[in-house]
Amino acid sequence: MALTKSDIPDLLLPGLRAEFAQAYRSELDTSVAERIATVISTTMPAQKYAWLGSVPPMREFTDERRPAGLSANAVTIEDKVFESTIAVERKAVEDDQLEMIRLRVRDLAFRVAAHRQQIVVQALIDGFTAAGYDGSALFSTSHPISGGTFSNRSTSALSATALASAINTMMTVPDDSGTPMGIVPDTLVCGPAQQWNALELVESPVVVYKGNATDNAPSTPYKNALAGRLNVVVSPFLQGASANYWFLLDTKRPIRSVILQQRSDVPVEFTALEGGSGSEAAFMRDRYYYGVRGRYNVGLGLWQTAFGAIL
Repeated sequence: MALTKSDIPDLLLPGLRAEFAQAYRSELDTSVAERIATVISTTMPAQKYAWLGSVPPMREFTDERRPAGLSANAVTIEDKVFESTIAVERKAVEDDQLEMIRLRVRDLAFRVAAHRQQIVVQALIDGFTAAGYDGSALFSTSHPISGGTFSNRSTSALSATALASAINTMMTVPDDSGTPMGIVPDTLVCGPAQQWNALELVESPVVVYKGNATDNAPSTPYKNALAGRLNVVVSPFLQGASANYWFLLDTKRPIRSVILQQRSDVPVEFTALEGGSGSEAAFMRDRYYYGVRGRYNVGLGLWQTAFGAIL
């Protein structure tokens, strides 16, 4: 039997689904969300994280084991449903404008990755007020620790001095028992307004001290001690009131400062509302609809793996 124009939408869907899957996998390879957040898959609509901060340090086995209990202040993350949908004119399908349709489908994959980055970065922004597992804000001046409190929050503008101080602070951060966690920050997150300052601070091999007439000091070049220490992540979602915020993160830890929770069965799916020329959408509106649907959400993880500056 010969193919007709009405057969095209049914035959097109599998190819577009494969196109989306390939584009989405490519986006995940360079995803900012996956770089700075811990991704956890679950089949539960709401997951309780009572184990955050509960892993004790190693000790000599002299008498018996001393298991750590669960945290008194658990973090619960409920998944949310997100979507993005495109409309394709029926005549575009009939006229074989398939490449244009594929481009829009690939852009859907980009939109999903961008949205995941957006909510992860927003979690960092909200971390100045939202409470974490210890009952304090993710970025707080008074995290309760053994024998006192600890601060992972600053109001200093991004500078070499501020970065060095933040690095020193993070490297001395203790766990819940007061034992140093061995944190070594490796990532600096900032917005577009701070990107050139950030790149100069951590990627320039040489820093030049500019002389001045007050003390007759000459301009002196010296090696940049911060060069190569940090990876810079510039997020377009740090704008407006948060344009000058910056964050220092340890992204090598299994549990990081932000948790990105997603469905283990179908975290993101590509679907369509079409069924040939006899479908309701094609008949009533002369269009076919393609969309993406995802179930995921974010929550706060270990405050010890992050340092935040709010200006």
